[in-house]
Amino acid sequence: MKYKHIKVSIFDIIPQQHYLSTDKYKSVKDSEVSEDNYGDIFIIEYKGKMFSVDGHHRLFYLFKLGVTDVNVVCELSDNNSKLYQILADESIVLGLSNISDLENRFIDNYDDYKKSWIDKCQKILRDVS
Repeated sequence: MKYKHIKVSIFDIIPQQHYLSTDKYKSVKDSEVSEDNYGDIFIIEYKGKMFSVDGHHRLFYLFKLGVTDVNVVCELSDNNSKLYQILADESIVLGLSNISDLENRFIDNYDDYKKSWIDKCQKILRDVS
């Protein structure tokens, strides 16, 4: 697999995840995540824009810390993923433009988060397979 590693403004990344879990965010806050140690944030490049596909809770935490630039990884084959493209298109329709737009899109109950987000993604995957 081919990867592209780049440093970008956190505000140039559109989240393709439409909700955050309060529990998962608390776990990130309680972990060793910092502005210098946050693991890989994965993106796709689609329609001339960058969309985060993994690491949304860490990305939001970095935003809250005041981090403005982040290192990201683009697995080039992911740019063609139908699931990621569908979710990216939905992000555009929802008017999401960067990670700060998820400020008021937290779901407190993990089961509700799972239904609203994880189950939705699994359904899309089944539909495009």
